[in-house]
Amino acid sequence: MAGTITLWVFGLLCFVVAFAKEAASGAGISLPGPKSGGARVGVVAVGVLALILGTAIRPNSDSPTALPTTLGTPGSSAVVPGPATASTGGATTAAPNPPAPATTGPVVAWSGQVAITMEGGADFDLTPPGRHPGFPQGIYATGFTDTTAVVREEINTEHDSFGIWTGQAPPSGAACADWAASHPGDSAHVSVGTLICLKSPGGRTALIKVDSIAPADYQLEATVTVWSG
Repeated sequence: MAGTITLWVFGLLCFVVAFAKEAASGAGISLPGPKSGGARVGVVAVGVLALILGTAIRPNSDSPTALPTTLGTPGSSAVVPGPATASTGGATTAAPNPPAPATTGPVVAWSGQVAITMEGGADFDLTPPGRHPGFPQGIYATGFTDTTAVVREEINTEHDSFGIWTGQAPPSGAACADWAASHPGDSAHVSVGTLICLKSPGGRTALIKVDSIAPADYQLEATVTVWSG
């Protein structure tokens, strides 16, 4: 825009220079300017050319082109994605949360120390396991030596089923229950560290770990975990 104005001003000045000398001479004033008619025509021609060039290069619009924007206007709220929805029969409802995984396997009912003696059976359907209040039931210890003992089942109409666990690591409740069912017995020779899986008449599963053997007291101490079901 500055170049256009400059050309227009220059063109107008050419007209002033071309005719100012003649007008001033009529008033008795001497001004510089073209002396001949040909020179005056040349100055006028330059002025016309300057006006034409100024008009030709004049910008079409002084206002800048507006740039598109993808941003929201000030004060507008951003849209936050909500939970997934499902449409059923024209009604839109929130999608249900996935169900929690189901708990499987036996549940620990009791864990602790149990003394298994020669005088009375340890009933693993009781909590905590111990001697049955009415009649001998469960398992008892006999056949003691300095380092071993024999675990046997009490004689009654209902039976415990048990076997020595031979795995490298202690079994889970489910594995212990399967082992007792697949290795049924009514006696087992044990020493310190022996693991026994037992299934009681009431359906409980017990893992019995022999901790110590006391021949003089006719008993052994064991750490026992009992699962219900």
